[in-house]
Amino acid sequence: MFVVETVDDLWNHIAYVISYAPNRFPYRDYLGPDGQMDLDKAFGQLRAGVTIAYPEDEYSSKREDLEAILRRSHEAYQSGDDIRGIRLLQEFEDGIFKSD
Repeated sequence: MFVVETVDDLWNHIAYVISYAPNRFPYRDYLGPDGQMDLDKAFGQLRAGVTIAYPEDEYSSKREDLEAILRRSHEAYQSGDDIRGIRLLQEFEDGIFKSD
C-alpha cells in the first residue's frame, strides 16, 4: 500500500484522495484485501503527511489546525457530503503548502 513519506508524496496523495474519495479508489490486483485503499486509510496517510510537512515543535498549532480540517473533511465524506469533503481537502491543500 502507498505510504506518504515526503512532502511530494503528500502533494500527490491529496490529489489522489480528491479524485477518488470516498469510494472510487482503484483496485490494485497486486495487493490483498487489507492493502486496498479506502477512505480511512487515505485520511490516515493525509494525517501522517501533516507531521512530515511540519515536524518541528513550533508548528504544533498549524498541525492542529490542519488535522482539524482533515477531521471535518473525513466526517463530511462519511456522512455523504462529498462536495464539502472536497472543499475541505482543498482548504487543507492550501493550508499545508502555504506558510503562515
